[in-house]
Amino acid sequence: MRASFAALGLCVLANSTLAADLPVKALPVPAVQAVNWTGLYVGGHAGYAWGRSDGDLTFDPGTGPLEVFDPSHRKIDAEGWLAGGQIGFNYQVNSLVFGLEADASWTNLKGRGSFNTIPGDVNWAIENRLDWFGTVRGRAGVAVSNVLLYGTAGVAFGQTRADEVVTNVIPCCLVTATASAHDNHIGWTAGAGAEWMYSRNWSVKAEYLYVDLGSAGNRFIGTTFVGTPHTTDSFPADLTFHTVRLGVNYRF
Repeated sequence: MRASFAALGLCVLANSTLAADLPVKALPVPAVQAVNWTGLYVGGHAGYAWGRSDGDLTFDPGTGPLEVFDPSHRKIDAEGWLAGGQIGFNYQVNSLVFGLEADASWTNLKGRGSFNTIPGDVNWAIENRLDWFGTVRGRAGVAVSNVLLYGTAGVAFGQTRADEVVTNVIPCCLVTATASAHDNHIGWTAGAGAEWMYSRNWSVKAEYLYVDLGSAGNRFIGTTFVGTPHTTDSFPADLTFHTVRLGVNYRF
């Protein structure tokens, strides 16, 4: 009996030693999916804009411009908020990402200027507003894991509105005419940004754009205080502005 127990003990010890010498199979490690920026996306954005209209005040009764302002060259600074949406497509080659994006933004970017004629007897009050603008831009950048750093440039377009109130200073405070002007613009834009893909479908971005919408004619059309047409005033001006925007994109 003792011999049997001794033999059984030796067998157990031998099996334990053999099992200790066998290689241990590693537990499976889940595969980490590589981030890929290729695909169609849509999203929204909001931000802030600031800029200026830079041009010349012009009074022309129909016989040619008259020098009633000194200097005639003036600037109207503007600022305001913006919000809108975008759609785009990216294509990734190794760590390089190329894309095309179109966006449109509503904005209350506006500024106001008050200018007296040379004798000081007439005042022009002008308010310029950018109602909306859009861009179509190429994008090119470098992907570092789930972060995309990119530059962007392309075409910009938009619509401005300008309102004018002409007031007699002497005698005091008599509004002699009101008028407005609408202009459509096309120009260019360039900037840079960073985008972070925090899930397979969602990303957030921060972006800066410089926008040059070219020159607006600002040919004011309205009425005088006696109801006759008022078409003598204009403020041809170049409109440039800066934007900073935060956005979110959904990738299909």
